[in-house]
Amino acid sequence: MTTGTSDVVIIGGGIVGCLSGYLLGQKGYKVTILEADSVGSHASGFAFGGLDPVTGIGLPEPLLGFSLWCYDRHQSLAKELQEATGIDVGFELRDRLNLALDDEAARSAKKELEWMRAVDGFNIEWVDNAQARELEPQVSPECVGALYEQSPGALEPYRFVLAAMGAAESNGVELIQRRATGLISEGGRCTGVTLENGRIDAGVVVLAMGPWTGQASAWCGVNIPVTPLKGQILRLQSGNESLKLAVNYNHSYVATKPDGLIWAGTTEEQAGFDENITSAARDSIMADFLKMIPGMRDAELVQQTACLRPLSADGLPIVDQVTGWDNLYLATGAGRKGILWSTGMAQAVLEMVTGVESAVPGTEHLKLDRF
Repeated sequence: MTTGTSDVVIIGGGIVGCLSGYLLGQKGYKVTILEADSVGSHASGFAFGGLDPVTGIGLPEPLLGFSLWCYDRHQSLAKELQEATGIDVGFELRDRLNLALDDEAARSAKKELEWMRAVDGFNIEWVDNAQARELEPQVSPECVGALYEQSPGALEPYRFVLAAMGAAESNGVELIQRRATGLISEGGRCTGVTLENGRIDAGVVVLAMGPWTGQASAWCGVNIPVTPLKGQILRLQSGNESLKLAVNYNHSYVATKPDGLIWAGTTEEQAGFDENITSAARDSIMADFLKMIPGMRDAELVQQTACLRPLSADGLPIVDQVTGWDNLYLATGAGRKGILWSTGMAQAVLEMVTGVESAVPGTEHLKLDRF
């Protein structure tokens, strides 16, 4: 059974797939997004939503320019999507403290500060214990100091995915809730996608399947080095005052979100495709949370979530034409920075499909052949 024909079929209804569909739909392409479950039901919808282009993997090299472009695009895109759909994605500027709890961490943070100070548009400075506690009185009195960032952004990821999909649909993009099972090809061209109970013909196919993209290696005969990285988040409520800013420590974070709850995370677990929450993750997150904010020992757990992020072999995104294929493209692998990097990844998909030179700096570092 043939479901239909589209100019572009995107496999995956996460944020990269939905944004790519939106941008392609704007250009007049007939686009179909295939999603096995529901839009935003995995990592894109369950992420924390921090948008910090100056910390994390790939920074400052090779992806500082790419990250800054992505961050700037988020600011304009938030308004664009709200005008198109009425959905407020919750974009805001939120100051952040990156805590150092010992002298070694302080030395490392100050070294990073040397290049961070040169980044235009961001004011980042070292603050001592007293200054950190003046900015956020609830941080640990044990902290040696902190990097104080003014002001990276944040948004609400699930709203972001819904807005991207809604804006895509307003441009004629179709969402089909169906599981893709393989590719149809003629020579070096991908002519369609097989489904659990049918097929859909396509002029172009984009693999944006998050952590499941690696399974498409067997479909296309090319190794796609992407695996799931499990992350869990706690949502808590406390009688304490709301946190004035976001607080980070190592790979963990805590902030009061617009829903009034304290969100604390996260884990980095190699657990295959297991999306179940665990008590071990809860205890680990709580331990780091109380290192950062020791006065919230009475915080009550409201919800615990788990999701699988797509992690490439080197932690950086993969956005490229698949080797040996004329019209098969790939956009995945962003790990913990998927929400931030989604804007640049989707723009790169648009540029690959339309054949125009990339306007996004750093996309040359996202090629599949680097592996």
